[in-house]
Amino acid sequence: MRWKTRITELLGIQYPIIEGAMAGLGTVELAVPVSNSGALGMITAWMLRKPERLRRAIRKARSMTDNPFAVNFSPTMDPSLLPMLDVAIEERVPIIETAASRAVEYGEKIKRAGLIWIHKVQTVRHALAAERDGADAVCIMGLEGAGLKSPNLLTTMVTIPMAAKKLGIPIIAAGGIGDARGLLGALALGADAVQLGSVFCAVKECKLADHRKQALVNADPYEPRWRDPILKTPTAEDLQKVMTASTTNEMLKAAGRAEDFGIPKEAGTGAISLAIGHIDEVLSARELIENMIGEAEEILSTKGIGGWKLSQNNE
Repeated sequence: MRWKTRITELLGIQYPIIEGAMAGLGTVELAVPVSNSGALGMITAWMLRKPERLRRAIRKARSMTDNPFAVNFSPTMDPSLLPMLDVAIEERVPIIETAASRAVEYGEKIKRAGLIWIHKVQTVRHALAAERDGADAVCIMGLEGAGLKSPNLLTTMVTIPMAAKKLGIPIIAAGGIGDARGLLGALALGADAVQLGSVFCAVKECKLADHRKQALVNADPYEPRWRDPILKTPTAEDLQKVMTASTTNEMLKAAGRAEDFGIPKEAGTGAISLAIGHIDEVLSARELIENMIGEAEEILSTKGIGGWKLSQNNE
């Protein structure tokens, strides 16, 4: 089956699956296997901190894959990332994702360079603003997702169809998605691809310690210790504390994420969503992607959705 959506066509990828930035877990060692498996791998600029370290990471990724990969920049987390954007542009990274705050300054530089700009948002209103600013696509995260959140978040299932009615550019759905049914559901809701974060935390190539990965395998999303921090949305006062934090640890503490289920601060916190309910074993990135795609194709061709099944005439 050929997976053809506006996102696969725009980004030149085989499957409509994108690796999330995942804070300090978005390494080259994870991004490359994701890209080599037909999805889009993502390197997180924030964890590299310095322009030359980012340059080395980009060149290392390019030496390891001929497939597209992306670099993520989150201006809210660190405004000093702007000089690093110049490196990504100089190195001709094909796809650049910005996140968190309005990123017009980033977007204009990306577009002038002829590169693809994806902006990640949390509400339809902000998605429309990104479209007006010139973004090629938007990633919209629902309440089930991870990371720093807006007080105005709605669930993924509500947000994506609302966005699909109003936006003209491709949509990437994020938040609580981690299996074949979630992928198919997001596409049915109006998304052109999904962004996965938590399930990639538990793959073999992720730098998270093995016992942390096993904790994700054993996690029950119904347990308050997992569920409550994920569904917590900050107040305006909380957001102000995050914006004025002088260190990463202070920022995470202000956001209520510093004790994220025992995941070490140096490996990135706030990277866990309700998609933990879909983590059953530790797989390689390729196994995760191929299993998800294979199951999705099986559902379409044998079980069907709402009475519709994929026939041999569907390509």
